[in-house]
Amino acid sequence: MSHTGLAILGLMRAKGYVEGMVSNYYGKQYQPYPIVNNPKFTSNDVSVVCALLDPPKIFPLCLMTWLANDPKEIILVTNYDCYQNVLAALQTYNLTDEDRAKIKVFHLEEGILGQRLQHAVGFEKATGKIMAVTDDQILWSQHTLEHMLPCFEDDQVGAAGGPLGVYLPPERRNPHVITPWEVAGTKFLFGGRGGGTAYWVADKWTWCLAGCTWLARTAIFQDPEFLDSFTGDQWNGKPLNSGGDNFITRYLHQHDHVVAVQYDDAATERNTLQSFWGFLREVPQTYRHPYVLYGTCNRLLRVPLGICHLAAWRHASYHHPSLTLAYLAYCIWKQYPGYKKFFKAYPYMLTTRNVLAAIACDYSWLIIGIWGLCTLSTDTWVHGDGYNAKEQPGVVVQNPQGLIESEDTAAKAHGGPLADVLTQTRGVREINAPDEEPVPVSVVEPDLDVNWHRETIMLPTYQTVQNLFADLNGNESHLPYHAPLIGDYVDENRGVEATMGMVPCDFLYDGTILAENAEGASEDHDKEE
Repeated sequence: MSHTGLAILGLMRAKGYVEGMVSNYYGKQYQPYPIVNNPKFTSNDVSVVCALLDPPKIFPLCLMTWLANDPKEIILVTNYDCYQNVLAALQTYNLTDEDRAKIKVFHLEEGILGQRLQHAVGFEKATGKIMAVTDDQILWSQHTLEHMLPCFEDDQVGAAGGPLGVYLPPERRNPHVITPWEVAGTKFLFGGRGGGTAYWVADKWTWCLAGCTWLARTAIFQDPEFLDSFTGDQWNGKPLNSGGDNFITRYLHQHDHVVAVQYDDAATERNTLQSFWGFLREVPQTYRHPYVLYGTCNRLLRVPLGICHLAAWRHASYHHPSLTLAYLAYCIWKQYPGYKKFFKAYPYMLTTRNVLAAIACDYSWLIIGIWGLCTLSTDTWVHGDGYNAKEQPGVVVQNPQGLIESEDTAAKAHGGPLADVLTQTRGVREINAPDEEPVPVSVVEPDLDVNWHRETIMLPTYQTVQNLFADLNGNESHLPYHAPLIGDYVDENRGVEATMGMVPCDFLYDGTILAENAEGASEDHDKEE
């Protein structure tokens, strides 16, 4: 009778135990950068850069949270087709003249697409000493910049990334409303800092500068060498549009810049699919510390090791069913405290299907890893217009070196002039009472399926942002229904589809909200392919 399966399972258990001990040893030593009395940089030194297409429904509230951090400027870069939609949306927002003076909008020339090209334009146009690069669905806390800028008191730090967490609005905190997707997303970001802080303590090492929000010294990313490499990066002969955060992290390591990990609160680092063979080949710092080298090899072999682990379970269950069942019970017992802690933090998620969703999330890495390896030749799945996540054509590159030229000639990279438009000033932002509804505003939006009809758009007010910050501090009763909902469409079952990606500090939202105030909606029967 073969004992190979049981032996492999035992080795896997021992491996995990040792890894946990080492991670805990380093992780307990982590300390975030403290806030100093006389900082080298303040929020007025920060240029916020955001690449977007059509603004998503949550974007007005995101923009207001960025402005609440008082940056020097906000640079929005879109493509030619979405440019007018961005301007039209900005004109409807409740912003002060001072806020509007900080917002600049650029677009690529017609027919030119690519998030990396958008980011390159934003990097070049930034005038602040520090850049804060963020996604268009990211909400900041009231003190995001204040807590991230201390990283740059260290002259070796070239960039810094912050924590990721979850936020579910009150109306979603119901077992009959919340979806398995929301549960899986919450579970993915639950459980503390993970191994990110351990590697940071061991050798000031960061695997990937998460693309949600990161800060960096502007001069690094205005270097012609960087812009040329960033926009000319290819895979299998095709220009790469995704994986920008991975490329940037590798570039920083190659040029001996420290990528700081600033975790003020328990959170988990968000990683994208990385080319670790490239790291081994191009980043010699990988070999500098044994723990970092081990982690690199471990990630390289994660998928084959996972397949080997599954094969060992099958082999052991066939030859030693009783022992395998006992070992399975032991594994469940070991994991039970973690799930108990999760559902104690989110009691409204405790249903059978949500428990299964949480378990599936923990073991989804094997399927996702295999799928990622099989689809490396395409990145069309990452593109979206903020509303329907429509696929975009492949990236078209025309003389990417032109991106590094002066403002008057930078447009040569796109075959024509770049538009640099400062949004028009409007009146002073109105501050509503906590129980006052925002003013409905009509906004031109894309065609939708025949099963949908148009609902009144609810734009956020200054008070909405203040209520949101109050909710993050634990005072959930002050958050009105409309705060996380910027405007949506209601289906025949009176549900509103709303989406927000992973966001730093305290937010994650992806699901369906029960509709209210749908009176006066008009039918929209245009078909969206």
